[in-house]
Amino acid sequence: MEAFPVWNDKYSIENVDIDLQHQTLFSLADKTAKLLNRHIYKTEVKELLSDFFDYMRIHFKDEEDYMYTINYPYLSEHKAMHKKIIKDMSALLSECTSTNDLKEKLYKIVSVWLLEHIVEHDMRINKFKKSLEKKELIEEKEKDDKFEYICGCKGMIHKLDYGLHVKIKYLNIAYKCKKCSKELSFNFMEDNLD
Repeated sequence: MEAFPVWNDKYSIENVDIDLQHQTLFSLADKTAKLLNRHIYKTEVKELLSDFFDYMRIHFKDEEDYMYTINYPYLSEHKAMHKKIIKDMSALLSECTSTNDLKEKLYKIVSVWLLEHIVEHDMRINKFKKSLEKKELIEEKEKDDKFEYICGCKGMIHKLDYGLHVKIKYLNIAYKCKKCSKELSFNFMEDNLD
């Protein structure tokens, strides 16, 4: 398993408390990478998961409070992602049977849900805050920020905003094309291999 990225100021959302928490999460991710690259006992992995679980719950609450104070437009979607991460962590703690299974799932949660979440989704919080500071309208700023989805219609591309993208890709909420009634899909290549 490869190493996780290390904290860098480019990941800052320019809130001292949240940035310190993110740095701690990156540090826990680094500890995870080191742990996963050697022989370990199930109790070690469960202890690390417990540390993550406890810290993430505190961090998510603080981050949600911060988003609320700046009137972040995707607060409800962001909170839903946080709930899913906690739910996945809870399931992981209770469902794993072997140490290797636990290691693989921990790696996935840390890399996909935690670090990807910080890098891809938390960065939007700072982008929004900066747009407020520049007195720009967020709607104008995000007009170019569209995500392409396909359906069953030949050659049709649906350009969705960030809120819908999060609901489909991360919260598993299905949206269908009004024309063909097929579910929209983010992965263009896989859908066209048939």
